[in-house]
Amino acid sequence: MRCHNVAMGATEFNTTSASRRFRPIQDASGAVVPTVYGADLTEGALSETVFHDVPVRGRGRRILRKALVPMVLSTVTPVRDLRLVELHGAGLSRLGTTHAELVENGANQYLRTALWGQALYDHADHFDGLIWRSRQFKDSLALMLWGDRVDRFTSLRAHPETAPIPLFGGQGYETVRELAEAAGITIIE
Repeated sequence: MRCHNVAMGATEFNTTSASRRFRPIQDASGAVVPTVYGADLTEGALSETVFHDVPVRGRGRRILRKALVPMVLSTVTPVRDLRLVELHGAGLSRLGTTHAELVENGANQYLRTALWGQALYDHADHFDGLIWRSRQFKDSLALMLWGDRVDRFTSLRAHPETAPIPLFGGQGYETVRELAEAAGITIIE
């Protein structure tokens, strides 16, 4: 599943250099590597986007409903096997780090965690991206793919029988509302 702005296609990579947990990444020429985020479950896709900045505790456990206006959920599957760096389980142990050090931290640590993303991108095995346990919904695996290694047209497929689901109303909003309620997050109308 992928939660994204409706202005982008379901398999379209983000070309921004905006700082996030494991980006920006640069290739050998210094160009920003496009990225796409997704998750294996709807809850994970929403947790990594809509609920991404919601704190674990305190009064800030809320989102504005109007933030959902441009957002949709798309079903995307890989057409080929993807080579992903596992930032969970034994993969973390092999790297000598923890989930807390890479995923549980806030935006104030993004410069540090982006260095991890860059180092893993630069690895000699030329992985396609990263996979980790979602910070807000640990039952789901979240992933980030690198656009210069995963072609959006030949490596990914948006399900043609499943149109993107708008999150501001209808079933999309019900899905967001149910997850927010289960997690104790308030949606402000």
